[in-house]
Amino acid sequence: MKNTFFVIEDHTLTNLGIREILQSNTELECCGFAMSESEAFEKLTELDMKGALPKMLVLDLFLGGDSGIDVLREVKKHFPSIGVVVYSMYSNPGIISIVMESGAKGFVSKASSESELVEAIKAVAAGGTYIQKSLIEPLKTYTSIFASFTKNEQNVLRKLLERKEIPAVAEELDTDTRTVNNYLARICAKTGCHSHEELIAQFG
Repeated sequence: MKNTFFVIEDHTLTNLGIREILQSNTELECCGFAMSESEAFEKLTELDMKGALPKMLVLDLFLGGDSGIDVLREVKKHFPSIGVVVYSMYSNPGIISIVMESGAKGFVSKASSESELVEAIKAVAAGGTYIQKSLIEPLKTYTSIFASFTKNEQNVLRKLLERKEIPAVAEELDTDTRTVNNYLARICAKTGCHSHEELIAQFG
């Protein structure tokens, strides 16, 4: 049985383009696609019941009202055998770090060439990992900066880079907004950023 891939992407033409690129340039065959989180899990569950889960999954990070990071975490929880490559227009190092920590095996920016996406898919399908070459050094710099934060500051920064508002961050971390804002102020002081928005623009 041939190895297969699945695409989760909410823009119709991009979804189609990814499928055509990969079927034309890899040995993988498309076994399905989805435009939203609910559609994706319905189809992946059906494939799982048939014993036909894809080897690979290409995932966009922002799916309308759905978070691709949340989708990634759920995919790795319920279908851990699937190798996930994130293909996103958002490619700042903080997002890449979160994505790789959440179980992705590859990351490619939509601003990159088609050949880089193909290279990533081939590398992950072969059991490896892949981060777009031009994004590796910025990721190393971010990782060094991130390591200088306290554990609480790291937790707050992760949530903010996932585009979560401060009240939501406070609720998820079981604290209050004043405490989150205090951590945010410390993070900004350490990074030279002047606002929540500037922090996301630089790292997320």
